[in-house]
Amino acid sequence: MADHVKVAGGLVFEKREDVTYVLLLEDRFGKVTLPKGHMEAGEILEETAVREVYEETGIDTRILSPIGKVTYAFTESKRGESGMKDAYYYLMEKVDGEISPQWEEVKGASFVPADQVIAEVRSRGYDNNLSIFQNGLTMIQELNNDSNDLADLIDHTLLKPEATEADIEKLCKEAAAYQFASVCINPVHVELAAERLSNTPVKVCTVIGFPLGANVTTVKVAETIRAINDGAEEVDMVIAVGKLRAGDLTYVENDIRAVVEAARDKAIVKVILETGLLSPEEQVAGAECALRAGAHFVKTSTGFIAGGATEDAVERLRKTVGDRLGVKASGGIRTREDALAMVKAGASRIGASAGPKLMASQRFPGWD
Repeated sequence: MADHVKVAGGLVFEKREDVTYVLLLEDRFGKVTLPKGHMEAGEILEETAVREVYEETGIDTRILSPIGKVTYAFTESKRGESGMKDAYYYLMEKVDGEISPQWEEVKGASFVPADQVIAEVRSRGYDNNLSIFQNGLTMIQELNNDSNDLADLIDHTLLKPEATEADIEKLCKEAAAYQFASVCINPVHVELAAERLSNTPVKVCTVIGFPLGANVTTVKVAETIRAINDGAEEVDMVIAVGKLRAGDLTYVENDIRAVVEAARDKAIVKVILETGLLSPEEQVAGAECALRAGAHFVKTSTGFIAGGATEDAVERLRKTVGDRLGVKASGGIRTREDALAMVKAGASRIGASAGPKLMASQRFPGWD
């Protein structure tokens, strides 16, 4: 008797004009099902799901959200194993590829109009998969009604000082599976992240003068140059907060400008204001400094000091910079609702350590 075995897969969809299609498999028993398979050594669930869908169908995908988990008994005569399986399913969007079924595992695969899927599953599917199909189709409808594609806005973040290389590897695997905008990590991990993400659309972001912003400008410049040489494509610099609060706007602006010049044509620069330490007037003044210095974004917070992102601060920054700069909301964003509220307030990038959770529907959290 085997212990609980973990497998992962997904409900894959694509849109053709105004019609949504869902990828269905027919297994060797003639049943309608979803692609899934066993985790391999060193994989995370998301990585398994993306790999298994590709191996079984030839379709490249990205993960949009967890759907849920199904637990069931199994017996495998070939391996002489029996026990329980935990099958984790994700909502996945087709990115590329044409269907080429793995014939030794399945009898066929095809994209079926979404409005026909439930009837197919009820007619010749597995009862324990019905809830996955129902939840996944509901989530697709929610996505169709919601124009915000959060994945493109998320900087998947891990800035804890105790983070290990294994932690960074996991962060990169999650970011690649969801195709987040970037991973945001400490400078010591930039080379590793750049290597792991080299064949993905995910960018590597790092932090400069972090978390206090009290380094002298020459140190921030040196950090920026080294980070870019190591593979960073985005840098989030912390301003000299005390200088701003003292009213020394010339110092603040020159500090930002020096980093912008060091990153010129090589990386975008986001300016962390630490809004929780600033009055509304100081927030506006800091954003204006970033604007004059040629930065690309203003950012609310480091997440290391009390007072993370607020809707008021995001609205204020957006009003100050207009459409000339991006606005990154960061600090304390833990749910999809939090993230969408920040987007509504004017954020064009979200910094969060809980990227996969932000993608998950709160109606169907599905994970233990």
